Amino acid sequence: MSTTINISSGQCVALAKKNIFGNNSENVLDRIFTFLLALSPILQHYKGMIGNAGITILVVVLAYFLATFFMRKCTFRTSIVFMMFPLICFSIYKAFIHEKSVMGIAQAGVIVLFYVLGAIGIINISGLIRSASQIAMMASVLIIIQNLSYYLLGRHIQLVPTSLLLPESSQWILGAQTGRVGINGVVSALYRPSAFFLEPSHMFLYIFPLLFIFLLAPEMNRWRRNRALLLSAGIILSTSGMGICITVFAWGLYFGLSSGKFNNIKLSNIFKWKNLLIIFIFAIIGLIALFSIPTLRQSVERILTGDAITGRTSQANTLIRSLSGRQLIIGVTSTTEDIIFNLSGFAATLYKFGLIGIILSYIFYVRSVIQFYSPYNWIGFVICVVSFFSAHTHGTIFMLYYVMILVQGANLYGRKKIFGGKER
Repeated sequence: MSTTINISSGQCVALAKKNIFGNNSENVLDRIFTFLLALSPILQHYKGMIGNAGITILVVVLAYFLATFFMRKCTFRTSIVFMMFPLICFSIYKAFIHEKSVMGIAQAGVIVLFYVLGAIGIINISGLIRSASQIAMMASVLIIIQNLSYYLLGRHIQLVPTSLLLPESSQWILGAQTGRVGINGVVSALYRPSAFFLEPSHMFLYIFPLLFIFLLAPEMNRWRRNRALLLSAGIILSTSGMGICITVFAWGLYFGLSSGKFNNIKLSNIFKWKNLLIIFIFAIIGLIALFSIPTLRQSVERILTGDAITGRTSQANTLIRSLSGRQLIIGVTSTTEDIIFNLSGFAATLYKFGLIGIILSYIFYVRSVIQFYSPYNWIGFVICVVSFFSAHTHGTIFMLYYVMILVQGANLYGRKKIFGGKER
């Protein structure tokens, strides 16, 4: 059953602000557990009581939200549950076709429950985004402090407690201690701080959805713009090559495609003379910065010369080309522990879970690109692109983090109030 809803532009903006930034009505426990949920992608590399600290946090948080489910009235939206269904199938498929272990099945059960609770409105997604934003802004401030300390005092400030890391996370210890050593043990010419993240790419993967939410909100104001600037500074100063490219892309969308009134990001807006002029000025400033700031230039050169991309994809492509028949359809194994080179999220999923895994894991992301409103369609687009270069987009906890953020976009799409459409 559907009803037509007509709203004014002012109501449109008010609804958008409410859905994107949430309200302050949740209780203290909601705030604590959504904050813990926002921490889980960072803590997954640390020791924990159950597997790792990230999984341990998820189990604790899940217990709270399950209790909440039985005590509160939930907002059940059929359209959102239907969108999440392929992801639920993907978790079940991984657990029973490949894992076949008690821990693997239990972990899949935890993730499925999070998907369901997120879809029916038990998890406060606005609170999660707010908590993640606070963590991201703190990291950006610390990145600035690390850079000032290194370039003015010659000292690296270590913010990662390396003694608490899992044994399999030992490859990041020297980088965390020096800010100069990569996971391959090679000393970089660049100073690459990452605050309390293990490496710059981890920080970028965590922050970029929040940058898009601040920058491409339906109504831009100084408060959001300042936060977008802070997050952008944090990503750029971490020298993550992918991070710099996506940050430039985000600001390009803001300057080039915005309507200027309600920040309505549309391709047709690029032909407006004001936007063309802004893009030109933005490009000139970017080129000047590129040629005058050595750190920025070297970070971009890593992308353009292929060092940062080829190292992540070349050997993986060779591995994928070796798959055929049954292996290509259902995959080979549930683990890549014996593979000593990097596998992107796309390559790892195809190798481990086959074309079935690819289809089930990408349907939600692709739908977000096609159907969601800005900024969530652009977040889904970036996730799809980055998944060909980074492993974390399809990692269990990072994928849950991304999906929970995109549920906010599914909520806006399901309501269709934002543009005066139909409510379901």
